[in-house]
Amino acid sequence: MYESFGLVAGRGQTPFMFLQEARKHGVKKLYVAAMNGETDPEIEKVADHVEWFYVGQIKKAINFFKNNNVQNMIFTGQVKPERLFTGFRPDLLAVKIMATTKEKNAESLFGAVANEFEKAGVHVCDASIFMEKHMSHVGQMGKVKVKKDLQNEIDFGVQIARETSRLDIGQTVVVKKGTVLAVEAFEGTDKAVLRGGELGHGDVTVVKISKPKQDMRCDIPCIGMQTVENLIEAKAHCLAVHAERTLFIEKEKVIDALNKAGIALFGFTTED
Repeated sequence: MYESFGLVAGRGQTPFMFLQEARKHGVKKLYVAAMNGETDPEIEKVADHVEWFYVGQIKKAINFFKNNNVQNMIFTGQVKPERLFTGFRPDLLAVKIMATTKEKNAESLFGAVANEFEKAGVHVCDASIFMEKHMSHVGQMGKVKVKKDLQNEIDFGVQIARETSRLDIGQTVVVKKGTVLAVEAFEGTDKAVLRGGELGHGDVTVVKISKPKQDMRCDIPCIGMQTVENLIEAKAHCLAVHAERTLFIEKEKVIDALNKAGIALFGFTTED
């Protein structure tokens, strides 16, 4: 049991989900480092202690946890990718990270940030901690059955997604009848799904995978109602996600909406 736990919170509902589950797991004190322009201010109503900082003020966040004797923490919630270019207020530690990190993508930068917390004695846990019931599982998760032809489509999509994620291009692909319609890049999952649906004129399969050796401390694939709405608009007939490595936001609501839309939901595994 953890006496206290820390959270660097970004946008969306996952910080609130984490705080709720942490309470259920017996954590007594929850400390949140909240980001100006990203974190929902309502976080102050559910956490025990909140301190606000700007993206790039890494030392301030580390000191906040250390001053409160917080030894374990996670990162959760999204940060807009464009924050790396606008609204970024780097302190000296952030400048050092930017100068010494060769690849300036989100995972590399956030991984380097997590390593600085570790060096300071604050352990960064996987973002899935306490969140087991919200994770995907192997096989069919909804009511819509995955027949053989659809399974073949999933297998093809997984093959492509493994390569695009390995090359750090994107973790989501949209496929149809052995054709790659869209690959996620900087624009994100939602726009890739819509683009693939438009090009495929519906009946597309969307595959979302975690990267090989993905740093689960900083980046965990998520599925929420926004994704469902985009799948419906794209007229998708299947969503395949990496089993036990994908977090659902409002899981029951997501599965129910996919069932009503006639969209199959399947959890796949890989050898990695």
